[in-house]
Amino acid sequence: MALTRGERAPFVTDAIPPALRRRGISSRQVLIACVVGALVLALFASRDTPGWAERLGDSNLDHWLRGIAGAWDAAMEQLGLVHPHEALRAAMHRLLDVTWSAD
Repeated sequence: MALTRGERAPFVTDAIPPALRRRGISSRQVLIACVVGALVLALFASRDTPGWAERLGDSNLDHWLRGIAGAWDAAMEQLGLVHPHEALRAAMHRLLDVTWSAD
């Protein structure tokens, strides 16, 4: 069965096949995926949030954000969710030490 002109995807030169282009996701699904990704990142990167908040500035909002970042990091530490971040950071330090000592 042939597709009508309205059912066919427009001619494009990128790598997305027309069948996948027709079954794309909605903007709401993209927003949900971004929010979920941000939450996962916030869970496992909590060790970096206080350092990020320190570089903001000196307004009342900045101080408020520093307090939130510190509380978030403390909560993630209490739950034990900082261990993957610390293990990755320690592995990177060991790797950098090996590369510098090899020179």
